[in-house]
Amino acid sequence: MASGPRFSRHDVLLVDEEIRWVRHPRDLVSAVISLLAIAFVMFLAVYGAATTLAVTRDVRTATSDIIEAILFMPVNVLEGLLSFAIPLIVAADLIWHRRWRSLITAILAAVSAVAISYAVLWLFQSYFPLSPITGQLLDSLDEQSYISLLPYVSVISALLTVAGSRKNSKTTTWGWPLLYVALVISVLQGNQTLPGALITVLLGTFCGQMARYISGDTPDRSTGIVLVNLIRRAGIDAAQIVRIDEIPDEYDLKVWNARGQAPLGYVDRYGLSQLRSIVQKAGQDLDNNDDEPLTLQPEPTVTGEIPTAEELATLSDNPQPNTLTLDDQADALQIRDGLLAEHHPLLNSQASRNYLVIGEDARAYQLSLLDADQHIVGVLSSLWNRIILTTSTRRSERTLKASADQMALMELAATEANVCPNRHLRVASTEQSFAAAFEQSGARALRDVPPDEVPDDALDSLWGLLQDAHSRGLCHGDIHANTVALHGDDIHLVHWQSGSIAANEVGRRVDMAQALAMMAVHVGSYRALASARRCLPLDQLVTIAPILQKAILPSSTGSELSSRKELQSLRDALVETVPEVGDVEPMKLQRFAPRTVLTVSIAVVAIYLLVGSINFDELRETVSQAVPGWMIFAFIVGLFTYVGAAITLKAYTAENLPLGQTIVVQIAASIVALVAPAGIGPAAFNLRYLQKRKVSVPVAVATVSLVQVAQFVTTVALLLLLGLATGNLSSFQVPTGTVMLVVLAIILAAAIIFFVKPLRRWVISKIKPTIDQIWPRLVWLGTHPARMIYGFIGSLIQSAAFVAAFGGALAAFGYSLPVVTLAITYLVSNSVGAVVPSPGGIGPVEAALTGGLTLAGIPASVALSTAILFRLVTFWIRIPIGWFALRHCQKKNIV
Repeated sequence: MASGPRFSRHDVLLVDEEIRWVRHPRDLVSAVISLLAIAFVMFLAVYGAATTLAVTRDVRTATSDIIEAILFMPVNVLEGLLSFAIPLIVAADLIWHRRWRSLITAILAAVSAVAISYAVLWLFQSYFPLSPITGQLLDSLDEQSYISLLPYVSVISALLTVAGSRKNSKTTTWGWPLLYVALVISVLQGNQTLPGALITVLLGTFCGQMARYISGDTPDRSTGIVLVNLIRRAGIDAAQIVRIDEIPDEYDLKVWNARGQAPLGYVDRYGLSQLRSIVQKAGQDLDNNDDEPLTLQPEPTVTGEIPTAEELATLSDNPQPNTLTLDDQADALQIRDGLLAEHHPLLNSQASRNYLVIGEDARAYQLSLLDADQHIVGVLSSLWNRIILTTSTRRSERTLKASADQMALMELAATEANVCPNRHLRVASTEQSFAAAFEQSGARALRDVPPDEVPDDALDSLWGLLQDAHSRGLCHGDIHANTVALHGDDIHLVHWQSGSIAANEVGRRVDMAQALAMMAVHVGSYRALASARRCLPLDQLVTIAPILQKAILPSSTGSELSSRKELQSLRDALVETVPEVGDVEPMKLQRFAPRTVLTVSIAVVAIYLLVGSINFDELRETVSQAVPGWMIFAFIVGLFTYVGAAITLKAYTAENLPLGQTIVVQIAASIVALVAPAGIGPAAFNLRYLQKRKVSVPVAVATVSLVQVAQFVTTVALLLLLGLATGNLSSFQVPTGTVMLVVLAIILAAAIIFFVKPLRRWVISKIKPTIDQIWPRLVWLGTHPARMIYGFIGSLIQSAAFVAAFGGALAAFGYSLPVVTLAITYLVSNSVGAVVPSPGGIGPVEAALTGGLTLAGIPASVALSTAILFRLVTFWIRIPIGWFALRHCQKKNIV
């Protein structure tokens, strides 16, 4: 405890940011929740309209007599009073308390609530006029807008939301219940529907929350004199309190002279107040009474110090006022930088704010504060980690008090286990903030120590600390260069609040992986791995590599490892130090990544749009007219395209690819084709597959590009061979001169490009990167003629299978074409359709196939049916199969 008097008062130098208004993250989170609630109510109104209306009607019937008996005035009179009274009372309350900014915010929120309410109504009336929600919303707004054409429910809810930003607001205490009563009575009397009423309330709440977030609100944290008194309550007689972490650019550090009146430590104020009354009644002075000394037993919390009468006077109902005076002459940055250079405090990245406190006894303390207005950020971050990670290492409790208890508990547990230096923890709290103070030992954070000044013994000591902690069941969970400190040649591990007691095995392995990554970033991979090899047994080294992933690294370490390649290099280097282990696959820690959410969202939207574009009646009619045998033939023959694609990819890849696995990958690629333009999805999927097979990115790109080019070249060669072999090449007649004109136009364009130098250079610049990519593979294939033959056979199987499936679909309707004509029709039509970018080529491919068959002499109705059936058996039916194949590939970590 502080050595000075428990009730001493003196000026304190306070260096802090000046905050009058701050944007609370919880307001933004609440606005998002309100928006989701609006969407949910609208969903119920559309898809559960019958249920909601039936329930409302039943309750209205059951309560109609009761309402008529209880209600002594028409409901519209009650609503009218509320629509006038509540806004006036809210405005008067804000004016009375001089909350001018909140008053302006409330007015803006009310105006925006009106505008958005009618904008939503206009949107539904314009684009969804027959939707159930349109009628219900219109009825509710009409009911609520009989006074000056304002939807009073949205206006009042917006006003109450803004006015309720201050705790214990009496206006919101009775304002919300009155509004709810009026709405319930209005719904039960049939004046408006329940979904419409809820939507208008939520719209107003959303506007109020967004307005409050945009304009800002008073900070919900301990600042100024409250902060000074909070530190005194923690038992520190502070002389200087200096903010040391980064602050937003819009704020500046200021210097104040402050004097707090709170006693040091936790004091039984009620007992001391009673003691003061006794002393006053006796008329005795506790400091200067020699005749009849008064002996008093001190309160337990006073630690034996008897307060003087003057000190007791400060605990009266009217204590001396606190003082806070701004010092414009002092240089805040100079004060802060001077103290930082002298004391090297260890910043706590999990805290809302960090301060350096210098006591009257010249002791230095690191002060970490948890603030109520920032607590929601930690809660959401923790929740997100628990959702996406199979294991969670960073915790943030739901309440500020629970987070404070976690911080204190882990600090004391780590200290008792001798894995953290005894920093003499001091704590204090208010409703807005929790303060934890630690004595400074002079240690420097590893981030501030040059790498060449970090001895190998210190690195080895960190592994020893972690092993000791793990043997006691503790894990840290947030090891980075600011939680590891160097004190001489000793290493310290501090800030344990993200850890846990009785940690599981994964949590302990995460500690080791974080420590290795941190060392690799700060002192280099060679020294980090050498230290781990010296200090860790083989079984622990083996367990680090699979879990060494960016998902479990603190943000500061992850930002230093800027790419996955660097992390993979570190993992590979670790595996090389243990050659007995061989290849190690990363452990699955992420259930899904943020980009997975985006991909799935795009897929859901694409599927919704695609399914909505299908004419199921037309599809049903097409299938009913087709011959089942030919349909089955087309489907089975079409499956051989997977075999051909797998053979081609295997032939053009120098690395060994299992044929069965490669075929499964081609099947899985069909699900990717649903959300990517034709041909692009499978190519990207093959690229990912090759990367997982340890093929470098440039080589994988070259291989996939070569496969695409080879497929086109092989198909053209196949057509020429078929034409020459069957003698039908000259029998194919162009129906009109249109195709000849197109061919001549293509030849003319090629000639212009060849002879016009700027155009020729532009075309060369576009195709040169592709040529550069595939050229090394072409050179390699030139030395492996067998692979070229295998690749040609694979492309041949793929093209032949598609043509055969196309012919089967045509035969299902009783028509046929010569093989060459059929092949040309499919090749040209499919290529033209694939040029138009659309998910899976749906739409353009069907249209091109229909046009191609029509040009070949097939009736238009049969051509359309053939195109639809062909796409059904070679695309749509394959999607469920592709889904199961994709799940298999993910489970086996193939892609």
